[in-house]
Amino acid sequence: MSGVTVDPDEDFASWYKDGLDPDCYCERLYLWHLALWGRTVPGIAPFDLDVRYDRCYGIELRAVDGSQFWLGSDGIIQTWSTWKNGLAADLIAEIALDPDDFFRIASTIGGYILFPRNRPGQTGDTINQLRGRLRWSVGDRFDLTLECIRRHYSDPEAENPLGDRLRYYADFFSLFGDFDGYIRFFLLEDLVTPDRRAVRSLMSGDPLTGFSAAAIAANPAEYAGYRQRSIAFVAARNDRIRQLGI
Repeated sequence: MSGVTVDPDEDFASWYKDGLDPDCYCERLYLWHLALWGRTVPGIAPFDLDVRYDRCYGIELRAVDGSQFWLGSDGIIQTWSTWKNGLAADLIAEIALDPDDFFRIASTIGGYILFPRNRPGQTGDTINQLRGRLRWSVGDRFDLTLECIRRHYSDPEAENPLGDRLRYYADFFSLFGDFDGYIRFFLLEDLVTPDRRAVRSLMSGDPLTGFSAAAIAANPAEYAGYRQRSIAFVAARNDRIRQLGI
């Protein structure tokens, strides 16, 4: 996009500190989304994207078949630094060790993605809203969200914590063809196995096998591992963004 330079080293953390949500109010974040996701990706039909403002910024996507979607930005790396309830005292102490550094890295462009918002006539929680409300099965974690998306592509009728909402927005996910197309489009290769058959857990580093374990870290050591792997994922995704030369 002419006149827009995406800087993976710049973060949007100051917006949160000022009490504003960049997913709603930051035009620059949306212009960067426009530049990144408006690029041509082999095997996926090109999209026509425009930034719009209607109480919040959003992106209007028009597909080649004439279908239209309203998309919103979402920060995908949960640090739990703003959660006050339901966390053990020792875990809160661990989170408090470096909230600024982890939160700053999570607030770079590699820590954001687009999800569909409701169009006129659509009701209920968006994917963004629901994954934040499912504290114990998803915990606002993107690795668990991505596992739900992987399962949606492999078997849309299979049960998973986000299954109903993903089926509700099935027309959006069909734009990318399959899970591999979704991964390539949104530069998520560093969170999946090379064969795309599994999503790697940010908590353990192992391929995810289900949703039986609590989504939130159980102790400081587990949180420290989650923090390290989350930072590594965002850094790797930022490198992929940097290589695009946008």
